[in-house]
Amino acid sequence: MTPMFDTAAIQTHAKPLLQSEAFFRALIAAGQNPSRLADGTLVTTRQFAGGLRLCQIPRADMDTPDLPKLIADAGLGRHPFLLTPDRPCTHLKRIGAVRLSRSPQVMEMPLDHGREARLDTIWRRRLAHARSQDLQIATTNLPMDPGHWIFGDPRGTSRRHLPASVLTLAYAAANPGDAKLFTAYLGQTRIAAVLLLLHEDAATWHLTRTTPHGRVRGAEHLLMWTALGWLSDHGTKRLDLGALTGPAPETTGFRLGMGAQIRPLGDIWGWWPPLARLRWGRRSRPTTLGVTGAS
Repeated sequence: MTPMFDTAAIQTHAKPLLQSEAFFRALIAAGQNPSRLADGTLVTTRQFAGGLRLCQIPRADMDTPDLPKLIADAGLGRHPFLLTPDRPCTHLKRIGAVRLSRSPQVMEMPLDHGREARLDTIWRRRLAHARSQDLQIATTNLPMDPGHWIFGDPRGTSRRHLPASVLTLAYAAANPGDAKLFTAYLGQTRIAAVLLLLHEDAATWHLTRTTPHGRVRGAEHLLMWTALGWLSDHGTKRLDLGALTGPAPETTGFRLGMGAQIRPLGDIWGWWPPLARLRWGRRSRPTTLGVTGAS
């Protein structure tokens, strides 16, 4: 049975990537127009056909009764919101938000000295195999190259979203030294790579690429083990490994095998302040009872 996340295991005050100052700087560098609430919460927006503007608050601490006032003070009180709290949040229902889907789960890993003890048997065996393959690991900053190998083929990118290279390179430019690339070579041939984004004393697994040669030799295992050691040596306390389900740099089994732990996020909520006020106004309106008197 997979153990659930132990909040005491990771001593860090770093916010998730999507609420970090580093990500805010990257959005600005990429030509986006994010907002910040008075308490520092990052708000992004998406513009739809017809002028609809959807505000999004990703991975934030929202268990506060001040959220409606913070939104109003920022001049965003008439826009619909998509809220995805970083932790289970009971308060959103009380301000009139509607739960759209149940809580996803995120995988995280504490970067303490117990890393090796948390490896499962298969992961440990794969790591030993990779160490026997005469692989070389290079640690560099991400080159400012939109055609870099780690990005793969950009032709499949949806026109509705920025290509991965645009925002990633904006992150690297706005946060020098914080887009860290680990690359595995067999001789002169590049066979696997992983890109980590650093923010305060945490890091987020962002992109990975492995060739068939890399998979046969277990290169991704040696890459990640090298990266974990590098992060720990440089003061990083937590590695965010992405959602338990859905798109992720590697499979669930790979991440669990390396010692990742699972914790829930805070559901996905929809909230439109004018409608919420209207609904709660109706609920709080006193009921008038008609009394029929006898003449």
